[in-house]
Amino acid sequence: MSREFSIVVCGSARVGKSTLVNAICGRPVARTSGSLYSQTDRMEKYTINRDDEASAIQYKIIIYDTPGIESWTEQHVRSYFSKIMNESKPLCMIYCASPGSFAKLDQLQWLVDTCISSNIFCALVCTNKYSSGTSRRQQVMEDFHSLLSRYHHMTRDENRIRFYGDVALCTSVNSILYEDVDLDIRKDVEGINELIFGILISLKNDQAAAWCYTVAENQSFWVAMREQLMDFFEIAKPVVKEFYDEHGKEIIKSLIPIILIAIKRKL
Repeated sequence: MSREFSIVVCGSARVGKSTLVNAICGRPVARTSGSLYSQTDRMEKYTINRDDEASAIQYKIIIYDTPGIESWTEQHVRSYFSKIMNESKPLCMIYCASPGSFAKLDQLQWLVDTCISSNIFCALVCTNKYSSGTSRRQQVMEDFHSLLSRYHHMTRDENRIRFYGDVALCTSVNSILYEDVDLDIRKDVEGINELIFGILISLKNDQAAAWCYTVAENQSFWVAMREQLMDFFEIAKPVVKEFYDEHGKEIIKSLIPIILIAIKRKL
């Protein structure tokens, strides 16, 4: 038996969409560029195939890395997502805006309208959070909050992530090392593990399982967030500790099956 899902990554050009995809997956799956020109000038599709040996289910996850949406119209947005939904079942839409670019609010509203009406979870992400200063980052986050509040009130704010019921979240991340030699500033990767976890606990059933397989090779996530994973999925800590002591850095091989069992119990 096979099940197919997709993740759609949207936003203007040069805001770090491909870099975010790689940071989430924990390995290079998308082309990136350090230049001022967009690396993805057409829609890219990256496929991840995983087998759930316990249930004999094959998961196929397609990541759509879209070109910049500056020229998109409302009709373009809706027809574009209709095509994707006909091809597979979207897990979520991830929208990226950097402090230097700001969010294109009219286009973003079309995206969010389309996704929420189709029960597609929305994650609005301010990428490159340390570029262009604090005030611009705060403005992007306030734009996100203002828009999402139209659909659902903010239900909680945890780990610098704002949740809006089970329909959306917004946060800011630093996908790769940020350095400004002139100002003697160095910022490590930040917020990626929390973003992954925030999306995971917002998805349901098979979608959550497919998201687990999407990030299966992200060792940093599975190790750094193991306490939160155990608490949320009500997994016995002594059991996980035993697995961790046995497998060490290969904890992922033990945690995913346990979490999948916990997900299936909630079906």
